Amino acid sequence: MIKKCGVSTINTDKTKMKKFTIILTVLIAMTIETNAQIPNSGFENWTTVGSYENPTDWSNSNGSSSGSFYPVTKSSDHYPMSVGNYSIRLENQIPLLNGSSYGFAYTENASASCSPSFPITGHPTNFCGYYKCFPLNNDTIQIGLMLFQNGVWIAGAEFTCTNTVSDWSSFIIPISSYTSADSAYIAIAAFYNDTTCGFPYGPFGNSVLYVDNLSFDNLITSISEQSFKNITFSLFPNPAYNIVNFDFDNTNKVDLTLNIYNVIGTLVKSEILKQNQRQINIGDLGNGIYMVEIKFKEWTGKQKLIIQR
Repeated sequence: MIKKCGVSTINTDKTKMKKFTIILTVLIAMTIETNAQIPNSGFENWTTVGSYENPTDWSNSNGSSSGSFYPVTKSSDHYPMSVGNYSIRLENQIPLLNGSSYGFAYTENASASCSPSFPITGHPTNFCGYYKCFPLNNDTIQIGLMLFQNGVWIAGAEFTCTNTVSDWSSFIIPISSYTSADSAYIAIAAFYNDTTCGFPYGPFGNSVLYVDNLSFDNLITSISEQSFKNITFSLFPNPAYNIVNFDFDNTNKVDLTLNIYNVIGTLVKSEILKQNQRQINIGDLGNGIYMVEIKFKEWTGKQKLIIQR
């Protein structure tokens, strides 16, 4: 049986994620500020070290590699095309299998692996980004986040995939419920580490993973996002059953576009909101967590929606 790409939240007590009520109102400007907290999130900055380059602010095994093979490299194959020029490429090389051939990278400045690496503010609820991957011989690629408060691991999220994804795709990973966090740690690998931090499960093959434009809460879709105005909208009830209502500040009496994405960023529903329309029918969507996006010209707003029947 072929496994599909999936997401999971990481809880320190290993229990299932409890149902939670999400915040209904956010500011796009606050989201942009939060996104900027991830160091070198678009992998645009690289530092030359002898005959190879390292992604700035990210640790990896390039320094211990031998010969001409380096598991972490800069790629001009990136996404979205309008944002930046590079992505990070990670590759395993099985013949070496000495740790220096593992395709992995993690945010540096941590006192040890899987410990606080960079400070954060606010309360991110999603971990997002873009990827494509080519796992071989039953490898599982992994993209993981850990959140900390006063040095203690309190929440996280994880995306894994075992099937080939040859075109750039997005992921939106819900972060497990928490009260507050002051720092974070991110790890990406072309193989699997138990709960992001532990003994490697693999690598089993010369698998390849590309990652680009990591962010909190909302996907980065264009450079123009940084000029969005502060727009708020809310969804209710949440969790919803068959009908969801919404409210927002200023529509200027124009038609708006409403899109709904599933947790891996696939568009599952789209419609034009007519003037004064304040609800939509979601009876055709299954139970789960979704991202609702409302767009008009120079601004956009996004909210999480839980469908539960």
